[in-house]
Amino acid sequence: MKRQTFSFLHRHGPVASAAGLICFIVYLSTMCRTVSFIDSGELASVVCILGIAHPTGYPLFSILAHCFLWIPIPSEEILRLNVFSAIVVALGVGVFYYVLIAAQRHAQSMRRKGSEKGRVEGIELRTAAFISALIFGFSTTVWSQSVTIEVYGLHIVLVLLTFYAFLEGLRMDANGSGHIPPQMVVAAFLLGLSFANHMTTILVVPALLFLYLKNYGFNRPAALRSARLFPFFALGVSLYLYLPFRARLQPPMNWGYAAEIDRLLWHVSGKQYRNWMFSSFDSAEKQLSYFVNHFHVEFNWVIIGVLLFGAWQCFKSSREVFWFLVVGFVSCLFYSVNYDIHDIDSYFLLAYIVSGIFVFFGVHAIVDATRRSAKKSTLLVVALALLMLPGLQLYLNRSEVDESDNSLVADYTHNVLSGVQPNAVILSYQWDYFVAPVQYYQLVRKERPDVVVIDKELLRRSWYFIQLKSRFPWLIERSQQKVDAFLAELYKFEHDLPYDPLQIESRYVDMVNELIDCSMQDRPVYVGPEIEPGFGRQYQKIPTGLMFRLTRNPDSVQINPIRVEFHPATIETRLTRGLRALYVQMLTSTSGYFLGKNRLSDADSCIEKALSVDPTYRPARALRQAILLAGSPAKR
Repeated sequence: MKRQTFSFLHRHGPVASAAGLICFIVYLSTMCRTVSFIDSGELASVVCILGIAHPTGYPLFSILAHCFLWIPIPSEEILRLNVFSAIVVALGVGVFYYVLIAAQRHAQSMRRKGSEKGRVEGIELRTAAFISALIFGFSTTVWSQSVTIEVYGLHIVLVLLTFYAFLEGLRMDANGSGHIPPQMVVAAFLLGLSFANHMTTILVVPALLFLYLKNYGFNRPAALRSARLFPFFALGVSLYLYLPFRARLQPPMNWGYAAEIDRLLWHVSGKQYRNWMFSSFDSAEKQLSYFVNHFHVEFNWVIIGVLLFGAWQCFKSSREVFWFLVVGFVSCLFYSVNYDIHDIDSYFLLAYIVSGIFVFFGVHAIVDATRRSAKKSTLLVVALALLMLPGLQLYLNRSEVDESDNSLVADYTHNVLSGVQPNAVILSYQWDYFVAPVQYYQLVRKERPDVVVIDKELLRRSWYFIQLKSRFPWLIERSQQKVDAFLAELYKFEHDLPYDPLQIESRYVDMVNELIDCSMQDRPVYVGPEIEPGFGRQYQKIPTGLMFRLTRNPDSVQINPIRVEFHPATIETRLTRGLRALYVQMLTSTSGYFLGKNRLSDADSCIEKALSVDPTYRPARALRQAILLAGSPAKR
């Protein structure tokens, strides 16, 4: 057994390592050098301070990434964590290579043809797996996990390791003896670890269950075998115990306050996201349409042709492997299209893994057919031609994921912080652009710790008040009566008791306004442009660069022009477009305020900056003309 293992690693280790290394070099060239959109800032904060992230908590990811920070690399934490993501995804590409070998070996073992076995480990297999691994590594969703800190890179690695160990375990136990191969034990443990990283691991269970029952049947021995494997699975899942132990220590990032059993279950199960799951047929149709229309961006049309050919080849060579893959694909698609969120791509990862395996069967069939019927020189030409496929992936997909020059989020966060007065309170729910990244800059980099940032939407969650009270006790104590009144109604909602949604909303609005009123006593208060008029309605909103300052007496507030740093990025997404829109809208509003005060130079400076961000924004162009007509000194 040891000799076979050494021989296997000797044959395939260098090729798998080469695929991973090539991808890693490319990933580094497209990696973000700072904080990126959505959860990047939050996850970086959680990893650095060993806090607790949004559901489902990701304990394994948090611990491993934190340990990676122990490596003495002389650079900022966020850059090192982005490198960690690039390493993990590149490792996933190498593991994917081994999964391809295991899938082919399993398919061949099912055919029971001894004459095939020597051919399985030939050069054509390594060539096909190498090419297919690169194609998979340069698909947009996989590649995008490598450019900034995210949990899905580790998810890819763990799911693929589970697949590999499971397939090898079945192959080693082809006779169905009572002995459990060590690979099956490892697979059970890895499956548990994968759950401890991300709960969407549940999407692979139907496929694994199908293959398990196909090989062992639905009987008492199969049940006993699974019972003997369960403790190893439970050992992996047990990492979730990190959440309650850490929550009781009240780290500054303590999402869900999972110190209590009910809160732990809510957090691990993602209870707060259930409203977005299986919400409507319209949502499912929208997400399915996106998957279908976006698929050619993941795998270009030439590769899609190879994929379909490979699915047919897999069906012909091993119905068992084919249906195993189909079950995984369908279970992933069924769940993901019924999850109504914008950033759905990463939830399709299992479907893309299956697609990559089908691509391999197609590439292998082409290479193998060429080997059978042509000279070695022809085989070399075909192999080189097939190598153009990952090259095409790299060329076409790079612009979709390249964040090497993306400092938009970091710039925006610094611009907001530099534009507010000392000891300011900011009410916002710009999670993707500001609320998540500001956690990193305040908690890890210690920038502007005097500023209190409140996420307006998280105020709808009871655990958030525990975190706020730990960090800013005065904030909650001043409004304790209104807070308690709201939490009493929220308790009914969170514990599935009869509740009145209008009563909850009314108390919520009263509480938020009370928090604003009490903060206004001795602190400047700002709100984002996304905050609805009902919040802070008793105050006037003065544009101050990128936020509105609340005041009762506008004449008593001196608004100074702020310095805005904006560096365009190559990548173009709904997030980059949304951020540009925030810039131009607020800078135009601020310019209009200065114009009304006859501060023409300040008005001109703001509108010039707005137009540098988006020269096509019509209100900014119109306001610029108004400033010129008013006699802006800068334009005379």
